[in-house]
Amino acid sequence: MSAAAPAAVSRPDADGSRTPTDAADLTLGAGDLIEVSVFDVPELSNLKARIPSSGAITLPLLGAVSAAGLTAGELQSVIRLRLQEKYMHDPQVSIFVTEHKSQRIFVSGAVKSPGPHELVGRVRLADALAMAGGLTDEAGRSVQVIRKRADAPTAPAVATVIDLDKLATAKDEVNLELQAGDIVEVARAGSYYVGGEVTRAGSFYLKARTTVAQATVNAGGVKDVADWDDVRLYRRRPDGSTEVQTFSLNEFENGKPSPELQADDVVVVGKSAVKTFLYSVRDFFKFGVGASMSII
Repeated sequence: MSAAAPAAVSRPDADGSRTPTDAADLTLGAGDLIEVSVFDVPELSNLKARIPSSGAITLPLLGAVSAAGLTAGELQSVIRLRLQEKYMHDPQVSIFVTEHKSQRIFVSGAVKSPGPHELVGRVRLADALAMAGGLTDEAGRSVQVIRKRADAPTAPAVATVIDLDKLATAKDEVNLELQAGDIVEVARAGSYYVGGEVTRAGSFYLKARTTVAQATVNAGGVKDVADWDDVRLYRRRPDGSTEVQTFSLNEFENGKPSPELQADDVVVVGKSAVKTFLYSVRDFFKFGVGASMSII
């Protein structure tokens, strides 16, 4: 007979069917559901077994077989050797993992489908975000991977914070390979408020680096009566007091750096008294005098 078939794990296809994918590097654990098949052995054909908390499954002919802590490939070899010892010369053994509950990660935060996700083969951080449906509109600029230390389970978990802009480059140093038990948390963006003489006053998500000047553009631009030299930034200090800074859009246009906003900042564009007067006069002559002449 030929050598044993490779161990595999089933991965859902787009149509909902399942096809085998190599996952020999993933260890089995309590809660995993496996399917054992041995060619020409009816008692061990398409036999499903869920690994109990004890870690050992019970199979016909073989009795108790320890499965927890082994990869599917290693368990396949164990079963094959046990069969060789008593029953067959060269058994063909296949193991499929239909549910890998012990090998899960949890994705939370600003993703479209938060919750647990099975590790099917090697999964990197970008893969996990895709498995969770991608980011929502309120996603911030960072994601953290929280991992318990295998050498010290009672020690505090280690959190690695990664910039989402850097993750887009798919570099291995930031696109971490995940392990079972990892928690991936996408930070929700903070927000800032733009008010005063802008077209669309309101709150905006701080999803990317945003300056005071860019904030006024995001708010639809400034109105005709806006005072370009009276743009105030209100920022709360750690002690609870409010810091107020005044900037000029004219200076920004002439090359002066525009400060970057922080979460909960408030930007207010002032009104120019001179512009208000001039536009009032214009409107008077445009509408008031015109209306009078039409009545006459």
